[in-house]
Amino acid sequence: MLFRSEDGSLARLYRELTHGYHANPAEILKTFTSPHRELVVVSGMSFQSLCPHHMLIYRGRMHLGYVPDGKIVGLSKIPRLIRALSARLIVQEELVAEIADAFMEHVGPLGCVVQASGTHDCVAVRGVRSAETSMTTVVPRGVFQDQPQLMEEFHRSIARGRS
Repeated sequence: MLFRSEDGSLARLYRELTHGYHANPAEILKTFTSPHRELVVVSGMSFQSLCPHHMLIYRGRMHLGYVPDGKIVGLSKIPRLIRALSARLIVQEELVAEIADAFMEHVGPLGCVVQASGTHDCVAVRGVRSAETSMTTVVPRGVFQDQPQLMEEFHRSIARGRS
């Protein structure tokens, strides 16, 4: 048998890569009361997920910005949310949208934006075999859809975080 795994290591691998189905964003995103209403950006968070079409990993960096509306979230909660929701069989486009939607629902900001840039093993090792190809997905919600200056400030903050 080609994929025989007598010790169960293959099953353990896929359980680890898909543990996010048990995640509850409401339990992860604990909030604190705050009068702060300025842009908050958390950037450079690494993520990895599993492509549902090819069962291969994709990985990259994610950035999240939000404008609070009476509540802020603990800094560690944002990477926890990303780690939890990315541990499923999900395409990058849906992953980024689900993170933005969960954040809007459970934190209730005036708006949020999530950006992910990732490289996909399915593109690197099969078909076109282009290992350097990356994909960027940007999902704005709330005030980020109406106020281009907020999107510009978000992108500037990410760039400052890289330098």
